[in-house]
Amino acid sequence: MFVNAAEVGGTTRSQAHATHIGSYRSKEGNILFRLAYLITADEVQAEDSVIAAYDLAGQGKTPFRCWLSEWTKCATVRSAIQARLADIRECEDRYNGLDRKPSRHRHQIMRLDLPAMTESILHLDPEMVIAELDSLARAILVLRGVLSASVRDCSIQLNVSSESVRAVQRRITTWLTTVRKKQLPVLQRPA
Repeated sequence: MFVNAAEVGGTTRSQAHATHIGSYRSKEGNILFRLAYLITADEVQAEDSVIAAYDLAGQGKTPFRCWLSEWTKCATVRSAIQARLADIRECEDRYNGLDRKPSRHRHQIMRLDLPAMTESILHLDPEMVIAELDSLARAILVLRGVLSASVRDCSIQLNVSSESVRAVQRRITTWLTTVRKKQLPVLQRPA
């Protein structure tokens, strides 16, 4: 069950939002919200996920700012996944039996696509992603494409089979290629 971090701390959600998110109106704060929103498809749960991550980050003394930023991304994504884990698990049946490619070919393709995926994900319209990808695909999109999680890590965090993760990864790669092709003519037009 998802616990609202603001309620646990004895503050209202809006107070926690002002305290944590208000001071992080930077690009980092926007990225965290975007990652959580891509997974939850719900603004309130996305905000709560970011608040929970900042609450956890604020509990320790951290002289390592870059590490804290990456850790906060992971904590935000983990919180968002927990908020939607039941929905994510329900999607697995759609991908069972779709992983038929030999692993030596599949693994190379995924490694080459990760940097391009990260760039693409951060520039995608979240509403389009939510409309076109199910919750399992969105979670794997963020885990693999932004956090560079392995197939095994995705499988463990989402409690789904590695075969399903691979099948979803192929669908995401195909989907991103299609999205890039649609956006390319717009990006190449003279100003």
